[in-house]
Amino acid sequence: MRTSAAAVRGAGALRPGDRLAFICPQPPRADGEESKALGLLASLLGRDHTSENAVATAMASLSDPERLHEVLGAAGFTEISAVAVDAATRWGRDAADAVEFFVSRTPGPAVSAETRAAMTKVLLPHETPDGVLLRAGVWVVSALSPA
Repeated sequence: MRTSAAAVRGAGALRPGDRLAFICPQPPRADGEESKALGLLASLLGRDHTSENAVATAMASLSDPERLHEVLGAAGFTEISAVAVDAATRWGRDAADAVEFFVSRTPGPAVSAETRAAMTKVLLPHETPDGVLLRAGVWVVSALSPA
């Protein structure tokens, strides 16, 4: 349980009664903006969207509130809460940068310039002055450190 070990180390970095707070992704919603866009990108790479969800799940090992309570509770944290929030997630400075990030986080063969261009086109509607933003659910997590 690597996550549990990390929680225990995190608890040791806090004084008794200090508050731990962080955000982590919620499991992808099939009909969510982020999930739809990432599914299109995965299909352009010839990959099953399910494998992309597996990567997202690995990046968010605490995305299940039950698992979150289990891990933090085992490390001695109390008053554990996870509040669902819908947020804009930033994937890159612009569509091309977001494609580079997406491609870099998944193993596989080299991606052709043609495929990268098609992927960039998928993300262009999500470009804003603040970068490529996709709506997704996150957990705002807080807990008290062990006494």
